[in-house]
Amino acid sequence: MKHRTRFPWLTSTSAVAWCLTLACGPSGGAGANGQSGDQSSLLPRTPGAWQSASGVAATGPDGGAPDGGAGPGPVSEGGVSGLDSGTMHGEAGATGSEGGIVVTQAASMPIISRGLPTYSNYAVSAPVGAVDADYGTVWRTGHVPTPSDSNWVAIDLSSVPVAMRTTVYSVWFNEYGYNYDTSDGSSYTLPGDFTIQANAAPGGGQPPASGWTNLAAKTGNLYGSGANLIDLTGFDWVRFDCTASAANVAAQNTDTSLQWNLYDAHAGNDGWKFGGDSITANSMGHKATNDSFDQLVHGQVANNPAFEMAGHGGWSTATMLANIDGFLADFPGLYFGLSLGTNDAPGNDAPTYGLNMGHLVDKILAAGKIPVVPTIPYTGEPAHATIPAYNAQIEALYSTYGAKLVKGPDLYTVIYDGRATMFDNPTDLHPNATGNAAIRRAWADAMLASVYHH
Repeated sequence: MKHRTRFPWLTSTSAVAWCLTLACGPSGGAGANGQSGDQSSLLPRTPGAWQSASGVAATGPDGGAPDGGAGPGPVSEGGVSGLDSGTMHGEAGATGSEGGIVVTQAASMPIISRGLPTYSNYAVSAPVGAVDADYGTVWRTGHVPTPSDSNWVAIDLSSVPVAMRTTVYSVWFNEYGYNYDTSDGSSYTLPGDFTIQANAAPGGGQPPASGWTNLAAKTGNLYGSGANLIDLTGFDWVRFDCTASAANVAAQNTDTSLQWNLYDAHAGNDGWKFGGDSITANSMGHKATNDSFDQLVHGQVANNPAFEMAGHGGWSTATMLANIDGFLADFPGLYFGLSLGTNDAPGNDAPTYGLNMGHLVDKILAAGKIPVVPTIPYTGEPAHATIPAYNAQIEALYSTYGAKLVKGPDLYTVIYDGRATMFDNPTDLHPNATGNAAIRRAWADAMLASVYHH
């Protein structure tokens, strides 16, 4: 495949401001592995993680860009039964809101795409960035996709044992946004219309030019990641083919970038989605420091969980209630984290918060998923002094739902105990980089104990 590299946008974008009084964020043919181009345009990632294509971070709050400045840059359907709805091969199973959930141990879902030969038709950042183990790298095209001239990245699966590429959990990530749902702001290099395709042509060479079969498709996408269960039986190739950028894509960032993980899901489901506000968005995404949730878990057990970050700055339980149906419909995994309350607490109405959380838990259960609920993190910001009363509602949920609900980490205690080092200022709302790392570690440690039985 001839290497075609274009550099249409080597400019900078203006920095995106973020709110500090609420938990909110910003509004608003390459060869195989190893061939990369240059990227030098500036693109905001998150208040908590400004990151360059090379994985070298700028400095500023939470390890990110200085406040008001731009950091370096350019750089999920249905429930579960077997793999559709209900229990997962005798492992962790959900029987819906009518029955109980007994969480035993998450079924192993090994990653199969890591380091495989990977090709693309356009690249200013090598296609290996889509499948390597470094969350500080991505595949980026530098080319605006169209239906007649799409952006694609193809993976040669021929070296993967046939039994491990039948039912496959596919999850892709756009790493340059902040909110998972970008509908109320701008997106950056986000795929809008795309298909996941497979091909039975033999592997070991360049990707086939024809004979691709569509396995999954989406149009009008505004989510920062996506997951699908796909059947790759009889196929040696799989390809992500983007024909249009998201409708809200920002100027100078209208091309395509992503990371893409494939997991062997024929024997179980170890898929996760972490819903929440800006604290979730800051702490629970992929990290260039390579201490993300899946990596922390895999450092202790064989499991390598597939996960998506579904946080949104400024969201409360009411906002999530208005959006969770779409989040669940786009999620074929099993565990749904529900970390909310920081933006409810200033209203000083803990009972309504408790009712909303109950409704959210019910929706997760009705979708055949397992809800995982942590406590609300501590903050010294004066308007949030009511958080302990809201956490009492979380404790009531634990009692009410019992085994239907997985008890998440006690984030209040984790952050309170470390408050001397986990905030840049004692009255800050958002934890700093040390606090965000502690949240990730707390999630991994709690799930290692309760879900992975380590």
